[in-house]
Amino acid sequence: MCLAHTAEVDREVGRRALPWLPPDLARQVNRHERDFAAGAAAAAGWPRAYHVPGSKPGLGGSIRLQCERLVTAIRSRTQFSEVVAGLGVLAHLTADAEDPFLAAEPADGYAHSFASYVPSAAPRIPLVFYGQGAFIRGSAEGLTVLVASRRREAETMASFVREDLDRLGGPGSWTRLDDRSSSFGTASLFLNHAATDFANLASWVWTHAGGLVPGAGTGTSASAGNADAATSSMARQRASDFTMVPPGLALERGVACVDVR
Repeated sequence: MCLAHTAEVDREVGRRALPWLPPDLARQVNRHERDFAAGAAAAAGWPRAYHVPGSKPGLGGSIRLQCERLVTAIRSRTQFSEVVAGLGVLAHLTADAEDPFLAAEPADGYAHSFASYVPSAAPRIPLVFYGQGAFIRGSAEGLTVLVASRRREAETMASFVREDLDRLGGPGSWTRLDDRSSSFGTASLFLNHAATDFANLASWVWTHAGGLVPGAGTGTSASAGNADAATSSMARQRASDFTMVPPGLALERGVACVDVR
């Protein structure tokens, strides 16, 4: 079972990614918000071996398998409620890849503090997109390379949070963190990198399933900070409309689940 981050983070990743999903796919995610949340909740209950590197199938293998499963589901005309549930799974796994405390022990107080802090800081964190990935038209092997790279970067961030909390008196002092702290910067990178990766992974799925991904393969890069005013305004509006409902029961069938026997 994954304890690295909360359900609110999965929904926040989806909300932030929405403006940069392929438009047809974004409409389906908006239409099936409950299924997205249910899929994310289902993924949170998977055994630890699916969430961390170095195990089998491992985080990279889980993300690659989920992307391939979603391609098959779309090509076989599976109901979009199930496809979107599978995207909820993918959002949770993508957040795992960017979580600085993914490998922490269950009793790690710093990890629990960061998991509590991120949802409280999220409303104040600017929306940033780091650009369309060059791997979108590439093979599935590129997905595992991406995950490995993201984990190496994310693991370096945990020390900044630990140092902040130690200066304030320990893990229980997370409510005293302010927006000038290294922890706020870490939370910002965590959420926006996860949202960027999720949008790119969903775009990989969509293009390999035969869908249209604007700009795919051109190396086009855009962000909330440098987009033109009209595009930036529309992106913020679409993101604010993505109000995910609380997750319901975890799915037992469909693309949201794997056989863990």
